Amino acid sequence: MLNWIATLWRGTIEFRTPLLFCVGFLALFLIGGISGVFLAVFPVDWQLNETYFVVAHLHFVLVGGSVFTIFAAIYYWFPKITGRMLDEGLGKLSFYLMFVGFLATFLIQHVMGLDGMPRRVYEYDNVGHLALYNQISTAGSFILAAGVLVTIVNAVRSLKVGVIAGPDPWKANTLEWFTSSPPPINNFDVIPLVRSVEPMKDIRREVQRRSTGGAVSGGATVPAGATQVGV
Repeated sequence: MLNWIATLWRGTIEFRTPLLFCVGFLALFLIGGISGVFLAVFPVDWQLNETYFVVAHLHFVLVGGSVFTIFAAIYYWFPKITGRMLDEGLGKLSFYLMFVGFLATFLIQHVMGLDGMPRRVYEYDNVGHLALYNQISTAGSFILAAGVLVTIVNAVRSLKVGVIAGPDPWKANTLEWFTSSPPPINNFDVIPLVRSVEPMKDIRREVQRRSTGGAVSGGATVPAGATQVGV
């Protein structure tokens, strides 16, 4: 967790859709990890084994740890793959629906497990308000599904009317943003010069220096549509 959080260090943090999904992943995966620590204690696991507590833990780890990161990647690399941006408003709506829907679906399942509801059994006694808890969980699943549907609509819509992305819409720091969006078959017409661990930052700095009349030496190129500069 500390390693992932540390990747934000020295970054320009903007809470746009890809980062929202990444932060959501951190929160959900942390909850899943903590509940896993509980299940690692033998007396607790003896009581909660094969209950909905385990179902909740598993989904916090798998969905929180995989699905949210996949959606972050979709929103981040969609512009590079297609040349068009996904709609930011629909993206944030998708995240909030998925985040709230996921919590409503699976967070309450911890309580269901503590009340003794077994997994893989569709019939149960209404002990400890299990019927109400299951209704809340079912409602949450529909909210979660609505969030996924919003992203599907967003992707289909953006393929036709999305804003043109350009080569470097995120001001990112890895070299796929050096070339055009979508990239040509050969990826780079000219191999970019890498002189540090932050190559795109170096290139943008040289573009800024050239545009303001600063002294430049050496030789390198910049993304399509930008002024070529020497490094």
